[in-house]
Amino acid sequence: MKLLSVSEAAGNLAAWLKQAIAGEEIRIRSDDSVVELRPIPSNGTGKKPSPREALKQLQQGAHLTSVQAESYLREVHDERLAAEKRTA
Repeated sequence: MKLLSVSEAAGNLAAWLKQAIAGEEIRIRSDDSVVELRPIPSNGTGKKPSPREALKQLQQGAHLTSVQAESYLREVHDERLAAEKRTA
């Protein structure tokens, strides 16, 4: 794990990003806060993930916006209601 100051990180950002993409834990300290550089996993298709996959990603810290999360929650709810109607 590498902990950098903002000035250290800015001085060679491209290299730090490459290391983070390769799996190295790179963190940057700014005053009392620390942020971590890490790639966001994609689903590999370039398409919108299924509602269940989106919720899984949300739980794993994939940084969905609140609007995206709400939309996916609605879709999962609608899927569940439709499944219940089919089995009733």
